[in-house]
Amino acid sequence: MEVKREIKKGYKQTEIGVIPEDWEVKNVGEIVTEFYNGGTPSTTIPKYWNGDIPWVTGADFENKKITNIRRFITKEAVNNSSTNVIPKGNLLVVTRTGVGKIAIAPFNIAISQDITGVILKEGISSLYIFYLLHHNSSLLTSQNQGTSITGITRDVFEKLLISLPPTLAEQTAIATALSDMDDYISSLERLIAKKKAIKQGTMQNLLTGKIRLKGFTGEWEEKKLGEILDYEQPTNYIVKNVEYVTNGVPVLTAGKTFILGYTNETDNIFSELPVIIFDDFTTATQFVNFSFKVKSSAMKILKLKDKNSNLNFIFEIMQLIDFPLSDHQRYWISEYSNILIKIPSFAEQTAIATILSDMDAELEALQAKLSKAKMVKQGAMQELLTGKIRLQQSKTIALAPKKTRHSDQINEAVVISFLVYKFGTIKYPLSRFRYTKFAYLLHRQAEHEAKGFLKHAAGPYKPENRYKGGEKVAVKNRYISIVKNPKSGHDAFIVDDQIEKALFYFEKWYGTDIQEWIEQFRYYKSEYLEVLTTVDESICDLHAINKPITVGSIKAYIGTIPQWKEKLSKPYFDECNIQKAINESYKLFED
Repeated sequence: MEVKREIKKGYKQTEIGVIPEDWEVKNVGEIVTEFYNGGTPSTTIPKYWNGDIPWVTGADFENKKITNIRRFITKEAVNNSSTNVIPKGNLLVVTRTGVGKIAIAPFNIAISQDITGVILKEGISSLYIFYLLHHNSSLLTSQNQGTSITGITRDVFEKLLISLPPTLAEQTAIATALSDMDDYISSLERLIAKKKAIKQGTMQNLLTGKIRLKGFTGEWEEKKLGEILDYEQPTNYIVKNVEYVTNGVPVLTAGKTFILGYTNETDNIFSELPVIIFDDFTTATQFVNFSFKVKSSAMKILKLKDKNSNLNFIFEIMQLIDFPLSDHQRYWISEYSNILIKIPSFAEQTAIATILSDMDAELEALQAKLSKAKMVKQGAMQELLTGKIRLQQSKTIALAPKKTRHSDQINEAVVISFLVYKFGTIKYPLSRFRYTKFAYLLHRQAEHEAKGFLKHAAGPYKPENRYKGGEKVAVKNRYISIVKNPKSGHDAFIVDDQIEKALFYFEKWYGTDIQEWIEQFRYYKSEYLEVLTTVDESICDLHAINKPITVGSIKAYIGTIPQWKEKLSKPYFDECNIQKAINESYKLFED
């Protein structure tokens, strides 16, 4: 006998599940004003291409966004082909070759035949429908038809059923909540990518001796890996039952998967730790400091033979080895163990390994934070898009209001002081040029805009930073001190004895996440910082007047600004750097 599940008061059962009583079930066709097809201008007619209208295919969709425009077309191409230009803010749905990809047009954009442009009726939030279709993308992919080119027909797309809150305010509230979560996830992903790049650079410098840690001298010794590491076959530790459980002893592989699952078996567990596990066929490695079993014999368990070596250091050295794979064969005994590496003293190895281990720990913590954020967002989508949790007004989930601050001059003094603390040292004090660029980026991230920054010859510049009191207040309060840059002779800045007060206010007003976010710009060259901030401010201005964003439009706009037009003659303001800055601006600020 089937048991009927009781429906909570205020909710109703529908053909797409339980939703609030005041929500409606509609098909996509009922909420759309117009569907637009796309097309490809003839590639044999040169005058149709390399214009200033961005044109995209399904291949240009990345992580629910369009950030890297590869091709541009002309107005003539639009007039003489089946493509259409979809206005900024409307939905782009891939309905052929990659069905299920969805994005919101970041600016006016032309589309290929892979894409359907969707113009919604008044009172319907594009961002809400974006998240709804993204959450239920399986509805689209399950409707795929065709053989050589799969796709979803317009008729099928129009009949897809969706749940719709009754007011635009509630739709917007849901969409804004999910968008804020996406912003947080994106900031974590950017930070992780930057931290990985920093670690890779640190490895290249420290593990090759290009940079020596303070206090260490002496020649490095050349040895074969086989002289440093002994190996054990894993035969005794192979798991008998590969039907894994959720807890127990981890079963490992040396590949990217690493932990295949867990077993309840209690015999023949490897526990002589730490060790390196080495895939004998692919040369993939993992550093292991916990007891384990393995799935197969296709690996070696590597232990220290040379007690004057640090295993963690040797593992990190192995990550830099570029080993060419050929036939399907085992490599450790025949080739890999004979590779020569250079190693310093045990003490220097340990110091280097400690630095890299600390960086790994930071990355692991960030990865854990990212995984948790993604799980929270997934759960939130399920709850919000079905009405299990109600958000009646946008203000319910709007970004938290900014903490009360003092005057703009004091606020800028605190910002400057934080940046000096973050990026300046006694040996390398922070220049005025660089802190101004960092300040621009910080304000753009914190407030989604950068008010008060003027078109200065060296890029966006805020008078409150210097001439209207920011620096003076910071120096007067002994947050920072002015020194001479040893290279240029210009004013530069280091922290003073009252810096903790400025840091207290900065965290109170701006929080902690942005302190990690700004770190990614530490090693940017000053020239590129000028390009990035100039291009980003140009993008903001062009968006405000609904102009397309291309290398050509950016250059043309810069040329109209008297203080900026000379930039175009600088060698680092080339088209390559401008395009790079456009791409990075969208990734950083998701305009």
